[in-house]
Amino acid sequence: MAESLIRTPLWQSIRHRLTLMTSDRNVATFTGFFRLPTQFEALSGPVIDSLFPHGTTGPVKIMVIGCSKGAEAYTIASVLKNGHPGLAFHIHAYDLNEDVIKKAKTARYMPEEVYTKRIPASSMDATFYRENGQYVIKEEIAKSVSFAVADALDPNLKTTIGTADIVFAQNFLVHMKPKAAARAFNNIFSLLNPKAALFIDGMDVYLRNKLTRRNNLMPLEYKIGEIHNEARIARGAGWPYSYWGLEPFSASKREWQRRYSTIFMKK
Repeated sequence: MAESLIRTPLWQSIRHRLTLMTSDRNVATFTGFFRLPTQFEALSGPVIDSLFPHGTTGPVKIMVIGCSKGAEAYTIASVLKNGHPGLAFHIHAYDLNEDVIKKAKTARYMPEEVYTKRIPASSMDATFYRENGQYVIKEEIAKSVSFAVADALDPNLKTTIGTADIVFAQNFLVHMKPKAAARAFNNIFSLLNPKAALFIDGMDVYLRNKLTRRNNLMPLEYKIGEIHNEARIARGAGWPYSYWGLEPFSASKREWQRRYSTIFMKK
């Protein structure tokens, strides 16, 4: 009886909420290249098309908050360089950890940092060249990204780094207690231009629901289930016993598009 009870969605949902309330949150610098392939597909397709239906009048400004060692920022640059070869853009990537910023600036990674078995050969060839046993970001991609130190909890964040057309803030808010994560989210929201896109995987689902609704951000209805399932795989099989675990996708949930979306539009 007990075994069948703990397999029910209701019990698992309650158990995960308990996990969120009681777990210590730990800073993590783990990252990966091409982590959510369908999310990058959305970036190169409907996000760019929605933000710039008539083309751009200047370079697209992209921010990556909590960039860690640079994998996501370089992935974005590679996706856009190859998917939109005529698009002018620059990526400004930030992290509060000076050591990971120094690492990101080198644009050099050991094989164990790249997880080559998970990345299509075409993406590997478009992004890296090999040198002395390392994977090195190609120059035309690396020059599209700059790195600096900044803290998502800094109340002066917008004054310090400005605003952007597209903001990525992924896989670090989940490591904060809810009150701190909410403060960081509000700072991140302030970075969005009047018409902008926010990529925000890696945050407590209930808190993301609440804050995106409060700020009138609309979920991008593009392959939400596929992206969510990729995020579940990337986070590992921890749900419902780890705070970073991610519940199974269910289209029967109320407002499931908002609940499971990782991409939100400001219009």
